[in-house]
Amino acid sequence: MPERLARARRAAAFHVAAVGQTFFVENPRVGLAAIAALAIVAPRLAASGLAVSVVARVVAARAGAPRDFLATGLVELNGWFLGLAIATLFAPGPGFAVALAAGGPLVAAAAIVMRRVFATWDVPLFVGPYLPAFWLLFAGLTAFSWAAPADLAAAAPPPAGSPAMAIALGGLRGLGEIFFVPDARLGAALAAAVTLGDRRTGITMIAASTTAVAIGHLAGAPAWQVEQGLAGFTPALVAAAALCGFAGLGWAAVAIAIVGGAFVEAGALRLAAAFGLHALSASYLWFVWVFALLRPVRDAAADRRGWSSVAPSRPRRFDDG
Repeated sequence: MPERLARARRAAAFHVAAVGQTFFVENPRVGLAAIAALAIVAPRLAASGLAVSVVARVVAARAGAPRDFLATGLVELNGWFLGLAIATLFAPGPGFAVALAAGGPLVAAAAIVMRRVFATWDVPLFVGPYLPAFWLLFAGLTAFSWAAPADLAAAAPPPAGSPAMAIALGGLRGLGEIFFVPDARLGAALAAAVTLGDRRTGITMIAASTTAVAIGHLAGAPAWQVEQGLAGFTPALVAAAALCGFAGLGWAAVAIAIVGGAFVEAGALRLAAAFGLHALSASYLWFVWVFALLRPVRDAAADRRGWSSVAPSRPRRFDDG
């Protein structure tokens, strides 16, 4: 019994650390704090994310995924994001239940397949697999009357009283948008959670997000995009990636993400809408993948340790057998 309890504790620590990789910090405290913050603001999302994440891990292990891939935590991370997307964009009902049940196996399969494909291109996988998995679920299920999409207008934050307030709140909401919740309280809580792993990361993410939102406002972005902080989440995550050297991203990439954040996000929203889909993390993924492919081959080989958001010396936390 003590051994089973110890294994369960190690597995739980591994799992919450995998969620912490969202911010390129492999620290169970960061992951646990982020999950707790989301559970307070949006408990349905947190529960869905954890449920899909756990199932995805089990399915990937049963499907024979390589042990070194399982040890990265990327299956759990993509399951977490797929669960969040399902809870955000499906209304409660049969459609949500079916998407939740199918999500774990689907994202596990997507992660295994995309890992093999992306390895030939020398491109980091990180949260790539959850996006096509969600698009397939959403496009397939919402074609039926019993699978209703969520009413996003009802969840929109109230209008800000002034442009300055809209920018300030939008900057914090940009961090909340990482977990698909435009809530300034969640954004502040996530910044505090990331600080547990690296004291520079939280304030850097807030600064990047707020600056990008301000540029979007000055450029004439729609008010709802400014108030929800949609321009901010990609620069915030790129700033976090730059702090740890993920995929060779540096401060030049951060500057480009900040200046171009509002434009890239607006383009992603329009392109996704043309296919009846939601952009979700598409702008962030495209940005990192483009920069990864632009890097010289010799630099990519030298820094491939960052492809999974963790160092190669990362100890094995629990046995998969």
